[in-house]
Amino acid sequence: MITMGIRSGVDIVDKRRIESLIDNKRDLFYNRIFTKDEIEYLNEKNHRVPTVAGLFAAKEAVSKVIGSGIGKLSWKDIEILHEVSGRPYVNIGENLRSFMEPLGINNIDISISNEEEYAMAIAIGEERKEYQIPENMTLRLPKRSLDSHKGSFGRIGVIGGSQGMLGAVYLATYGALRSGAGLVHAILEKDLARDFGLKVVEVMVREATDLYGYRQAQEGLDSLVLGPGFGLGSKQKNLIEDCLLHFENPLVLDADGLNILSDNPTIIRHRKGKTIITPHPGEMGRLLKMTTADIQNDREGAAIKFAQTYGVVTVLKGHNTIVTDGERVYINKSGNPGMATAGSGDILSGVAGTFLAQIKDPFNAAVLAVYVHGLAGDIARDEKGEYGMIASDIIEALPKAVSVIVEK
Repeated sequence: MITMGIRSGVDIVDKRRIESLIDNKRDLFYNRIFTKDEIEYLNEKNHRVPTVAGLFAAKEAVSKVIGSGIGKLSWKDIEILHEVSGRPYVNIGENLRSFMEPLGINNIDISISNEEEYAMAIAIGEERKEYQIPENMTLRLPKRSLDSHKGSFGRIGVIGGSQGMLGAVYLATYGALRSGAGLVHAILEKDLARDFGLKVVEVMVREATDLYGYRQAQEGLDSLVLGPGFGLGSKQKNLIEDCLLHFENPLVLDADGLNILSDNPTIIRHRKGKTIITPHPGEMGRLLKMTTADIQNDREGAAIKFAQTYGVVTVLKGHNTIVTDGERVYINKSGNPGMATAGSGDILSGVAGTFLAQIKDPFNAAVLAVYVHGLAGDIARDEKGEYGMIASDIIEALPKAVSVIVEK
């Protein structure tokens, strides 16, 4: 459950008015305003004016949260009870809930204060959105121990970027950080690294100029994201192939990395580490030498075919993203059309890099990454609206998406 916003209501009551009602029309006043349990509470408190005034103000404040005032909603529909400690709370009955639900409000908190002449109550209604999390999704998320440190949650590297395409690296690195990575390294050409370093704070930026420099930068990484915004030149081709053959830990291949792989997909069979690929239908078509239309006509079959042929976990992006290792198949249900925006796929590759560093089974890592990415998109939609979503909205929603699963 995620708090999406709050609605508030405030009311102030003149105690002299309440004192007059208690002295002259107490029974009539009580029977009109208070429930049986509230009257019993007031009896226990000897009908003290501050107590009565506080309850009255609280009811008014709650009605203002709902926006109806007292009318369609009666005084007795708003019941203020008390915990053993004395703390007041709103007992939400059927009628009150019927007004709350259309507003997305799941709970109303209240606070009552008394000054010399006045009683004041503040009511806060939390607008919340509930997300139904698949039961087995929580089992995929690693639990964090109290003695954890940043190294416990993975050292992830991102290799990519080119002139005009540094944003892809930014989105991938922050996708990794916001989904729970401990350390994230952006490994870039010298000039690009300097520009990138001016934009980021939490990402560690490393320069590399040749294959040896890139290999050095990969030392100590738990996973590698390869390809976002990288370009398609001969230098990029040599580096992609070198990483595939020499980086022995788990790797996520995305974007231009996939386009380079399509020239010689058999190279991926020689990898020692586990591999996740994250193609969209066009990239999947290039990998399998098929048209995009053919891929879309049999998405599951295409994903399974590549996974079985080359021994990788295939994440075929799109509506109902498919994840398969050639045997197991997961079809994702989170996400929405607002995520069809530039950079969304770069974020997914970063999220996948994070979970691939923390979860031994690459299939489970990919499933969790796809689900969390889609859930973050759903949260961003509910906060910002589907039509105006941008990739950074998804990044900002990632911690909430992970928290929803943790709470589950």
